[in-house]
Amino acid sequence: MRRIRIAVAIAMGLGAVTATATPGVSAVGPDAAASAPAPLKRLDTTGLDLRVGSDPYTVPPAAEFEPVGIDGALTGDGRTALPGAEDAECAGRAAYLPRLPVSSWFCWDTRAQGDKQDIPHSPWVPQGLATSGEAQLDGTPVGSAHRALITSWTWQNSPDPSAPDYRTNSVNLSVVNLDDRRYRNVLPVWVDGAGVLRRVYGHGGGLAWYGPYLFMTSSSNWNGYPGPDAGRHTIRVFDTRKIYRKRDGGGGDYRYVMPEVRHYITPLLFDYVSLDRNSAGGASLVAGTYKRSDSTSASLGGTKLVRYRFQSGPLGDYRLVAAPVQAWVSTVPANPADVISDVQGVQADGDRLYLNMSAGSVPGADPSRRFATVEVGGDPSTWTINAHRSWAYRPEDLSLWYATGELWGLTEGEEERVVFSVRLTHLNP
Repeated sequence: MRRIRIAVAIAMGLGAVTATATPGVSAVGPDAAASAPAPLKRLDTTGLDLRVGSDPYTVPPAAEFEPVGIDGALTGDGRTALPGAEDAECAGRAAYLPRLPVSSWFCWDTRAQGDKQDIPHSPWVPQGLATSGEAQLDGTPVGSAHRALITSWTWQNSPDPSAPDYRTNSVNLSVVNLDDRRYRNVLPVWVDGAGVLRRVYGHGGGLAWYGPYLFMTSSSNWNGYPGPDAGRHTIRVFDTRKIYRKRDGGGGDYRYVMPEVRHYITPLLFDYVSLDRNSAGGASLVAGTYKRSDSTSASLGGTKLVRYRFQSGPLGDYRLVAAPVQAWVSTVPANPADVISDVQGVQADGDRLYLNMSAGSVPGADPSRRFATVEVGGDPSTWTINAHRSWAYRPEDLSLWYATGELWGLTEGEEERVVFSVRLTHLNP
């Protein structure tokens, strides 16, 4: 996900965007591979502990900001409509969807699509995806009756390399109401000792949502700007109940804000993360690294995945156990086409891992549509991978809507940005 344009995974059934099977494709596409030994092995967890950062939570100044919570972000005026297949321009982007039966899908609005001919001047790029279908089993977030999705965007380019924009490497969030298919942006911020709101920098590559808490992977590239552990790789935590609106209706990017409530210093640069509600011992987060492949087979492995369990306590607490309970690293497979590399998103579901991948120097057609289901239960000699190249084009993060059994995803390319869901039963034989 890092420095690669991404695609967002969205939440289940969208009402106006009805469930439709993509015409002319089978459930797994013509390039599906049979199960093979998984190119993954256990990784020693020594040195992979999290550390809690020192960032006391401070609310924004009450004279300037009023609390509205997640429901205030999902409703009201000033939100942007999202087109679906009924819109001709959006319908033309169906080619970037998975070559599998798609349950529902929509596009970002024209402004958020970017511009292929002028990439340096369309710098916001979608990255992470989380849905209320993972946050709550009933599919609605804490504090609202509306189904929702949140996407992170990173300001990746500067319009003028000789005069870098102050937003470069900053992050924004789009909060989508799936019931009326409209969204508004909410800026992730931290509050300094003087009560001044400051934007969060670092590549917000992945999102996970548990109860009211939103987890975002973040890199250390803060361009020299100050912030809580700004020079370290982190997982930053936000409370969706604590979204605030500028009282005067102004504020630009700061019109709606969500302050950080906790961060964890991570031992690796994690580029994506998912919530697993079905892991042994209780809910957990699984985070992973982006390892780009190149033309040498020795470089094909090395993607790391690490599982952290939540502490026992109230459902939806943000506290994580520092020591990981599992970790894996990808290896060089017998068939290079099965390599786990260039990973853009992982969704863990107990002993099953879903991974989407893009780009890289991997043999075969459609390397930007790679998808794999990996079984990691029991003895490693029994682990298998089932891979195909029928996923979305240039995908990004993943999110599982548990109640309906749909995996959500998104794409990142300029003018190619779609959000979609696919039933788990269609992913592999």
